[in-house]
Amino acid sequence: MTDPTAPAAAPLLRMSGIRKTFGPVVALDGVDLTVAPRQVHGLLGGNGAGKTTLMNVLYGLYAPDAGSVEIEGRPVTIASPRDAIAAGVGMVHQTFLQVDVFTVAENVVLGTSTKGVDVVERLRELSERFGLAVDPTARVADLPVGVRQRVEILKALYRGAKVLVLDEPTTNLTPQEVDALFGSMRAIVDGGMSVVLITHKIRETMAVCDAMTIMRDGQWVATVDAKDTSADDLAARMVGTAAADDDTVRVALGEVEVGEARIDVPEVGGQERLVVSGLTVAGVGAGAPPLVDDVSFAIRRGEILGIAGVAGNGQVELAEALTGCRPAAGSFVLDGVDLAGRPTADWLDAGVVYVPEDRQRDGILPGAGITENLVLGSHRRRARRGLIGWGDARADAVTAIEEFSIKTPSAATPCGQLSGGNIQRVILARAFAHRPKVLLLHNPTRGLDIPSTRFVYDRVRQAAAEGCVVIVISEDLDEVIALADRVKVVYSGRLAGDIARGATDPYELGRLMTGVGA
Repeated sequence: MTDPTAPAAAPLLRMSGIRKTFGPVVALDGVDLTVAPRQVHGLLGGNGAGKTTLMNVLYGLYAPDAGSVEIEGRPVTIASPRDAIAAGVGMVHQTFLQVDVFTVAENVVLGTSTKGVDVVERLRELSERFGLAVDPTARVADLPVGVRQRVEILKALYRGAKVLVLDEPTTNLTPQEVDALFGSMRAIVDGGMSVVLITHKIRETMAVCDAMTIMRDGQWVATVDAKDTSADDLAARMVGTAAADDDTVRVALGEVEVGEARIDVPEVGGQERLVVSGLTVAGVGAGAPPLVDDVSFAIRRGEILGIAGVAGNGQVELAEALTGCRPAAGSFVLDGVDLAGRPTADWLDAGVVYVPEDRQRDGILPGAGITENLVLGSHRRRARRGLIGWGDARADAVTAIEEFSIKTPSAATPCGQLSGGNIQRVILARAFAHRPKVLLLHNPTRGLDIPSTRFVYDRVRQAAAEGCVVIVISEDLDEVIALADRVKVVYSGRLAGDIARGATDPYELGRLMTGVGA
């Protein structure tokens, strides 16, 4: 038991007054962060709060404009990742920095000296000590996402990290893998180190963290001990007093209930509106397995189908095949009409609308104004004698900006200058202008702040309430469970499971996401 009269231990990490600007944008505005020894410290905030930017400063990827860093009470200057590693800071990014053709051991020691070290044996010791089951001799390209993440953690531990930063580490993990990760985090802390967990998931923060620092709009909001706070309190601090109505707080907590929005839609549970049979996308190269393999399902009017899965299991190809953007075998029968094999324009005219995963690359023309982007896909309908009526288009754009609460100086503003949330609002405005019969959304809230996420969810509710067939493909399992009437899982291009709302078990879905029972 700790002696209550003993002086408090010095912080393992102290960041004071950190400021970082990118041109006119203030990304960090005098942020403080203090992490105690042997502590899991949550760095909590919505997308765009500045969490990752702050840790990129700590890891030497960004030079701060002002502020200081101390590790174990000693001031340090960190100008590069090499400086950070030497100071005892390790960071696991959302995108893993690995060489696929190398083994685990080769990836871990890349850039270090191995003289006099039995690398394989050392990694086996670390794996056993911290509960990070990895074969050091395995080729990284052959490993699933969860195991590849363990490789990154081992890389930091091998280099002697005292502070381990994990950036949104649960994003692509199954519930079983999340449990294992949290167990490893506790073992790391018990081993004398500290962990900084960057996250926007409040429930996970409460489950594993000892203390939390909340950020919003590039500023420090509060630092609290886990024992002195609640999930509701954290959610309210994340979204701010002005935005902290009950619905927005529920979105921050991941508690999205949409069933009541569709109670007046009599068609739900009635006749099937969309029937997909044998949808198959051929693999690339002779003998390659199909990217989408014999997918079949049916959806009723006003129903939301959620499709969960770990990234890289054919989600993009499936989404494109289901919207006529990619050639595929099989049938896609909407209201009795088979659209398979027809031009994409016919799919649009039939009411099939796609909100793609990559907003910047596939959803907009970044250099074109909001008006021009809203016209995309409807330009043939708008044209008279080959000319678009731009006066009407600009008037419609002004209406859409107001209806969809798009924050912009004008309808002429290039879409590439908008925030991620506002770009998504433009794409949704365009989608709803088509009066969709089928609305497919792929990772619709990735990278969005909480108000924008709530807006997307509200529009999904609206589409379903109006009788639209909605398909949500998402790697965020909480999002799929919260939104969908039924949930299926995609694994290696095939669909498995068919679990109704109210019967969804995250661990059962997790097993399907790893191919068990698929």
